[in-house]
Amino acid sequence: MKATLSDEIAAALRNELTGGQWVAGAALPSVDYLRERFGAGEYAVRRALKQLRDEGFITLRQRVGAVATEKVSQAWKGTVAFVHVGAVGSYYSHQLAQQLTWRFEEAGWRMASIFLAVERDGSIDLAPLRRHISNGLSFVVGAFARYEISDMIGAAGVPHVILGGYSTREFPKAHAVLQSDNRPCYDKLICALKARRAKTILEFDFDRPMDRSFKNQLFAAGLYVRRVMHRFEGNGVSLGAIREAGYRTVADFFADERNRRHLPDVVLFDDDYFAAGGIAALLEAGFRIPEDVGVVSFMNRGNELVIGKKITGIGCDPAADGDVIAAYVLKLLAGKHPAPPSVPWRFFPGESL
Repeated sequence: MKATLSDEIAAALRNELTGGQWVAGAALPSVDYLRERFGAGEYAVRRALKQLRDEGFITLRQRVGAVATEKVSQAWKGTVAFVHVGAVGSYYSHQLAQQLTWRFEEAGWRMASIFLAVERDGSIDLAPLRRHISNGLSFVVGAFARYEISDMIGAAGVPHVILGGYSTREFPKAHAVLQSDNRPCYDKLICALKARRAKTILEFDFDRPMDRSFKNQLFAAGLYVRRVMHRFEGNGVSLGAIREAGYRTVADFFADERNRRHLPDVVLFDDDYFAAGGIAALLEAGFRIPEDVGVVSFMNRGNELVIGKKITGIGCDPAADGDVIAAYVLKLLAGKHPAPPSVPWRFFPGESL
């Protein structure tokens, strides 16, 4: 059913009430002022005010007019969604979603966390996102690198930013792609590698290449990198499967006596769950850390226990990242135009170098 003029007036005033333009107890402008503002007759304005009164946002008092109620300080301004694609139970995404929830709800915005699972054939079930969009979203923060998701959100007219990580791909419908600022972190790691006098690095990874800028920095520092990759069948991968893959990949590599005779100076893991399995395989093979071989892993601050040892690491701090992202998006929601921030990586000193 087509919205009437009184519905449109009520919607505009409701957004202003829930957005904090009037605090509880404050009087709204007069009927005459609202008639002029909206180009409407007295009947349409009074009908809109009656609608807001019935919803509990205002009271109507003789000689005073419309007055905002306590409900304006309790109502949500709208809904911000965090959309994540990846392994079920990802620590970083879970902690980031939690931090974003605290920050947005503290500012009066309802938060929705939407997980999109990747099927074994690589497809994504977009039905959960479609349902949320149909119920109304004000903004989306996306941890994904899939064009079809950005296109769906953009086609619905919902502004969104994408957490880009390594990605330099452009998403034309996104408001911004927030990149990771990892060079200072890499500089600190290279200093630690030089302190160990490392020359050779053996990288264990799966499905994705090492960040090219990091690899260039390693080569520039005189470090040689050899890569050993594990490839999963399909994309629907659990964290337990990643840990098992790390164990099996490292165990199989060092089962070859030639590889045992030519140990690298440092083993690098590009995932903390992959590292958990890989480190177990190194210890089982009889290698001492860091006496025989140094270890570095990508990790998320707060998730060190998944590895079981205090490993030297590079990676993200989901709590700090959530603060940076939320502060930026809240400025956008307030109608400001801030420059997109970078999301800094951290260097975590450990006992493995």
